[in-house]
Amino acid sequence: MGEAKRRAASRAGTPVPPAPEHPGDDWNAASRPAIVPGKSCGSCTKCCKVMGIPELKKRPWDECSHVAAGIGCKIYSERPGSCRQFICGWLLDPYMGPELKPENCHVVFYQRGDQHIVGTCDADYPDAWRKPTVLEFLHRLAKANAPRRKVILMEKGRTWFVTEDAIVPADTG
Repeated sequence: MGEAKRRAASRAGTPVPPAPEHPGDDWNAASRPAIVPGKSCGSCTKCCKVMGIPELKKRPWDECSHVAAGIGCKIYSERPGSCRQFICGWLLDPYMGPELKPENCHVVFYQRGDQHIVGTCDADYPDAWRKPTVLEFLHRLAKANAPRRKVILMEKGRTWFVTEDAIVPADTG
C-alpha cells in the first residue's frame, strides 16, 4: 500500500498495515514475481558485481565493498533500494538448474523493463556466456520470446543481440 492510500485509509478509520521499514519497498509489491521454492541467493553475489548500484556510487562490473566472499552482503538488512528491487532471473525460473546459477555460470540473467531479457557476464569470466549450457539457454530464451522481446548479452565493454540461431554484435548496423 502506498503512502497516499495509507493516509486516506487511516483518515477513513480503516485498519492500515504498517509502513514498510525501507521507503519504496512496497511500490511494486503486488507485481513482484514469486521466487521459485527451494531457490535462494545463498552465497551467490554475482549481481553485486555486475550490476551498478547508484546509491553506493558503484559502477557495473566493479566489486562491491559490502560483499564478503563466499558469505554474501554485509549490509543485507540495510541494503539500498536498487539492491532490494533487483531479482535475478535464476531465482524466478524453475527451469534454470544449478548450472545456470550466476555463481556457477558467471552470467546474471534478469529482465529489463517489459521488453528485454539481459544476460550480463562477470568481467573476470568474459567467455562464460560461451559455455554450452549458457549458449543453449540464451538461444532458448530468444526463441521463446521473439519477436516481441529482445535477448541482450552484455560483457564489459561489449553488447550482443541473441536470436534463436545467432549472436550478433550490437554495434554492427
